[in-house]
Amino acid sequence: MDIAVFGDIHGNHSALQACIDYCMGKGITNYILLGDYISDCPGVRKTMDLIYVLRQYFTCYTVRGNREESMLNYRKSGENGWMKGSGSGALLYTYEQLTEKDFNLFEELPIYGIWNPKGSAGFEYCHGSPSNASELLFGDKRNTKRTLNKIKTNMLLHAHTHVQECFLYREKRAVNPGAMGLPRNKNCYAEFAIIHSGKTGWEEEMVQVKYDRHEILKEFQSSGLMEYAPAWAAITMHTIRTGVDLSESILLQAMKLCEEDRGMVRWPAIPEQYWAEALKENYVDLSGKDIPRPKHNN
Repeated sequence: MDIAVFGDIHGNHSALQACIDYCMGKGITNYILLGDYISDCPGVRKTMDLIYVLRQYFTCYTVRGNREESMLNYRKSGENGWMKGSGSGALLYTYEQLTEKDFNLFEELPIYGIWNPKGSAGFEYCHGSPSNASELLFGDKRNTKRTLNKIKTNMLLHAHTHVQECFLYREKRAVNPGAMGLPRNKNCYAEFAIIHSGKTGWEEEMVQVKYDRHEILKEFQSSGLMEYAPAWAAITMHTIRTGVDLSESILLQAMKLCEEDRGMVRWPAIPEQYWAEALKENYVDLSGKDIPRPKHNN
């Protein structure tokens, strides 16, 4: 039995389609979907439609990610707090693309699941951790070891960190398939994993698939996402182009610049001038391309 494990699609339907095509070629009919299906990239509807097709025609074990929780919480809060601009514009854009069917799905999904039939090895799966969709489980960290100690099986499938890795601790494994939609690798290939059942349990295979990045990058302009969140769209496009994620450093820099200039800063109300300056200081332009760094004469 082979099962494909997809995580952190983030609205990149081009990457998702390429990975589905790869799995179809391998005859895989079982899928584990680990959450963060939407946000950041503009392909919200195409991504959700692909997920509905997978769930209709194949066996899918599906959980909710922190981005789906954010959408639900925003709705329950009375749609207060998000606005156009790079602070929260990408979230608002995503929210406005969702349908009642999407919200119903997100609401019914658990944040944790277990597959543990009698007579065979089982596994557990979640987005962040079994108890918190936003928890980061990096290999060799104390909370990862603590989580592995608590699981009932010998394998935990998780996502959220955008790092494709496998961590072994006391004969238990934490397997992260990587980020399908916003991969952090030199090739910028979409990442996922396949787990194979064997006589001694499950074995993981880490997969990287080339996909049409030009297609999804072109949609940033045609979708209107760049108008909703200019700098954040640039950061996301830069990640797709280079495999380097500068989101945290640019966000912190924009907040620092705002606080130094205005005496206070409160997310998401960070004026675009500070985002633009933070992008420039990280040598990224508004199309997500690298700005040539100045040459220093020795």
